[in-house]
Amino acid sequence: MNFFEQILYWLQGEMNTPTAYGWFHLLCIFLVVLFIYLLYLNRKKYNDKQLKLVLFTYGSIALILELLKQLIWTFNYDPATKIITWDYEWYAFPFQLCSTPIYVSLICLFLKKGKTRTALLSYLAYVTILGSISTILIPDSCFTSDTLVNIHTMWLHLGSFVVSVYLLMNKEVEVNITNLKNSIKVFLLFATLAYISNIVIYNLGILNDESFNMFYISPYFESSLPVFVDIQKVVPHIVFLLIYIIALSIGAYIIYFIAKLFSKKRRAN
Repeated sequence: MNFFEQILYWLQGEMNTPTAYGWFHLLCIFLVVLFIYLLYLNRKKYNDKQLKLVLFTYGSIALILELLKQLIWTFNYDPATKIITWDYEWYAFPFQLCSTPIYVSLICLFLKKGKTRTALLSYLAYVTILGSISTILIPDSCFTSDTLVNIHTMWLHLGSFVVSVYLLMNKEVEVNITNLKNSIKVFLLFATLAYISNIVIYNLGILNDESFNMFYISPYFESSLPVFVDIQKVVPHIVFLLIYIIALSIGAYIIYFIAKLFSKKRRAN
């Protein structure tokens, strides 16, 4: 192995697969609470420079971890035969609901305050936070025996949760219907791109019997999302898509409603 391959092999180090509410999960939740508390203490110093620092920190680390994950899942080394193979895992392609915060955070670094940036940040505040909450509450399907992948998963999802709360806490994303609607529009845009990608990649014939299911809405593969996997089995695909879109839109509205309650409480105090 060359030096680069040795690094990848080292990064494939394993740990006991974490369990829900085990030490690793609880440690990550503690760090989430700590980060939100520290950001809350500094809310009076909030400005655009601080916002971009938070977005850069989250987005750049998440991107690096994502790239490393892609590499270690593509690189394969057999110690017995000393044979190295490279085989890309198409199912792990980084364009899921929970990976879009990486791109949104980094894109917003280059945008001035305005409708486009606010719409993208509203998407983080109201929509992607749903995946983060799911991971916080039910992380089982996210954990593996790969140490780096577990770190990546927790940073990606729980870090995104911190960013979402940060945006609402500092009123960068105002709690209003306009921002809620725009967040859903951004979600529909990403979901459409994911759906088109699912169709195009599948029909290119390059998957080699692997799955490719971005946003878990492919017409060719079964969703792995809880509840949705059962729905997909019993309804026509178009109905499944509508249920998926409506369900996440309702979820975004629930986040909006909760944020509204906190906003009223803060004004009352």
